[in-house]
Amino acid sequence: MSFTSVAMASIRNETPDLVHIELAAPQALLNAYSVPGQYIQIQHGDLKPGFFALASGPHDGRLELLIKRGAPLADAITAKKAGDTLAITAPQGKGYPLAEALGRDVFLAGVGSGIAPLRALMHEMLSRRSEFKAITFLYGARTCDAFPYEKEVSTWSSQGVTVIQSCSRPAEGTWDGATGRIQQALKAQKPKVNADSAVFVCGMKPMVEELKSVFGELGLSPGRVFQNF
Repeated sequence: MSFTSVAMASIRNETPDLVHIELAAPQALLNAYSVPGQYIQIQHGDLKPGFFALASGPHDGRLELLIKRGAPLADAITAKKAGDTLAITAPQGKGYPLAEALGRDVFLAGVGSGIAPLRALMHEMLSRRSEFKAITFLYGARTCDAFPYEKEVSTWSSQGVTVIQSCSRPAEGTWDGATGRIQQALKAQKPKVNADSAVFVCGMKPMVEELKSVFGELGLSPGRVFQNF
């Protein structure tokens, strides 16, 4: 596995636990990124390299990450500052099968740092908006201060995106939107789901399996829920 030393162009907190990083990636690495949902590996010291999905689209002209604090490698990365370097691989992985969404209604669903590859996918889809029908983004967090990219997401509605936010553990008096996990919000709101709609998800297996079940109840055909690996 080949690693390249790349400077961090910027780093900022998106939420108390999630950190956004932009890399000053050379053109060769940018050219290697072709499909939203792909990832890079990052190496640091003696720690085992980790996999991190890219949060920017393949035609954004930059490589961005959304990293959750709480693991040794993630904490080492997020302790760095702009100008420091990271050892990364070229983008890799199959990513999301975007061709499955062409001419269809599309749903994206994720929580926490799982928003990263879905943001990349959304950037790509919005740059080609006419190729897709209705787009719905299901966006979950535990608390009301834990939604990454909230300001950006709020602008997507002007581009024809329906955003469904759900907070699973809001502090009293801090949230007046949907509560519970995103699969519960989906079940409660019952959006129109066609048999051939495309659903792109990122999250832990139990969440993904529950989403498959709920989408199936709403009319989605089996095999229409896609992950990026």
